[in-house]
Amino acid sequence: MSTHLHQALENLSIADKRALGEVLIDSAESEASAPLLTDAQRTELRARLAYHRAHPDEPGVTVAELKANLLKTAY
Repeated sequence: MSTHLHQALENLSIADKRALGEVLIDSAESEASAPLLTDAQRTELRARLAYHRAHPDEPGVTVAELKANLLKTAY
């Protein structure tokens, strides 16, 4: 941890230190409980990446298009 960051943390009030601690714990718990990829998902992603690398000129989907499609199906 950098000295500057360490000093900034030391200067926090007790209430801010507790709040930060709770946020960090919540963050760690959510990351720990996040589902990992299954073997089947990992295999599918590798196959898609291999296909993309073998066909680099094939048109894909833009981020904007992906967001729009996700928003359409989410509601």
